[in-house]
Amino acid sequence: MTPTHINYPARSHRPLARLALATATCGLMLVAGEVALRLFAPMHLVGFPRAYEFDAELGVRAKPGVHALRTTDHQQELRVNRLGTVNFQEDFSGYRARLFALGDSYTQGTGLPADAVYPFQLDLLLNRDAAGRYERRVAVINLGLAANGGEQSLLILRRFIEKLGRPDVVLYLGAENDGSDDAMFLRGDRHRHLVDGSPRWGATLPLARWAAETEIGKRLRVAVKRPPTSSVPAGVRSGPSVAEQQRSVFERLKVQCRATNTTLVVGWAAAPSHSYDWLKSWAASNSVAFADWWPAVESTRASIPELPLHNPHSGGHLRPWVNRVIAEEFARQLEPQLSPTINSNSRGSTP
Repeated sequence: MTPTHINYPARSHRPLARLALATATCGLMLVAGEVALRLFAPMHLVGFPRAYEFDAELGVRAKPGVHALRTTDHQQELRVNRLGTVNFQEDFSGYRARLFALGDSYTQGTGLPADAVYPFQLDLLLNRDAAGRYERRVAVINLGLAANGGEQSLLILRRFIEKLGRPDVVLYLGAENDGSDDAMFLRGDRHRHLVDGSPRWGATLPLARWAAETEIGKRLRVAVKRPPTSSVPAGVRSGPSVAEQQRSVFERLKVQCRATNTTLVVGWAAAPSHSYDWLKSWAASNSVAFADWWPAVESTRASIPELPLHNPHSGGHLRPWVNRVIAEEFARQLEPQLSPTINSNSRGSTP
């Protein structure tokens, strides 16, 4: 009797089948996780990736002419004119004086409507007459950009002096992340952002941007960027403040402004803080004006204790009323220098 032969699947196919099954299972789990996160725990990140473009020197810059609006748990707004500054004005012709406002997201206006940020409020303070009518006196040119450190601000200052001419006034509002932002810039991290025109990403940019904007991708980005946990107890000072670490930036700003007879006013966005106190002391010892806005905020909150400082949404940053106070303090510091310009009947021409 002839034996019956049974053909069994080759064993070599089993590992491939298992791999395919495992891959499909992982894919389904990722899809299910993404859907669940979108429905029940969406993460809101600030910024407009499509509103920026690659810059060989700075890494990133805002696109000239963009007016971006994005609604998450609040409405984000970024308005950039054709010159590349964060202003509603398309040009600054007819103003008698020119003021450059340098800084990061606190100057650009992250978390705020574009007309609530301190440079715009300062514009209204300096350019309205006794009857409240707007008159072109001082061009308040907002050169702030989110995630800028001091080194980038110095480069931006040089660039816009070449483009628009020497300013009469330079304002610089520092922040607690300036040191880490400088480190990222000097490492080249800013040149690797997912922005239009990036030579690093090229044709893969749409796919990389899509992956980064998924809920899972957002969490991975936050995890990668999260700084290491400090072993120093809260409230205990360890090492020099961020402002003190930025001493070189302030010194170079001071030297450059004095060489061109430009008024310099510095300030710090985080208060009360060691950085705020250090910069105030540095400014006093170097005969540089300091925007000391915190006492005005303290006195206001002493009368209105429930008045919050920060925005109650993912954008964070200071509320509009605090930006108004900061603008008023900058204006107070500038009054001796700009009073002749504001009260003059002559008109110059600013690009």
